[in-house]
Amino acid sequence: MNKEEYIRQLKEKLKRLPKEDFERAVEYYEEYFADAGKENEAKAIEDLGSPQEAADQIIREMALEYSKEPVKNVRSGMNAIWVALLALFAMPAALPLLLAGAVLVIAAAVTAWAFLLALLLAGICGVIAGPLTIICGFTVLTKSVPVFLTCLGIGLMSAGIGAAFTYGMYLLSRSFMKWTLRSIARMIRKGDKKNA
Repeated sequence: MNKEEYIRQLKEKLKRLPKEDFERAVEYYEEYFADAGKENEAKAIEDLGSPQEAADQIIREMALEYSKEPVKNVRSGMNAIWVALLALFAMPAALPLLLAGAVLVIAAAVTAWAFLLALLLAGICGVIAGPLTIICGFTVLTKSVPVFLTCLGIGLMSAGIGAAFTYGMYLLSRSFMKWTLRSIARMIRKGDKKNA
């Protein structure tokens, strides 16, 4: 690895830092290589460690620096939060945290889909219960006309409300499906842009 490759990889690892901090860090490492000279480039790289180690060190130092100074304005406060998050994810614990976050997102999506499915099935049950209630009403027609009329009314109401509810849940599920697919497509496109 030469100086240019080292700096390129370092820039890639630090690209999420606030602009001023990013430029200051890169400038420091470029000056370090300039002071070392072309003939001592390999020794300088050995002293600095890998670009990943250097980036982790920079992020940790900036997180400490931001935690010590008082927040002057909202922007610097957001920079401090951003650097602290980067420091958190630069730790070896970042992978388990990332996996836990992904599992939570997937669990939330599965829960939302299960809830929509339960509501859809409730509407279908209403549609099915309506005609069955009407049929039950006919079985008591000869014994009690008021009970028959009550069963008829409840059956028609159940079928109507169930049909409206089922259709509403169908439309909501369809919209949620489109939103889910668009979100997945957006994440895939962002991943492709980062890899390109």
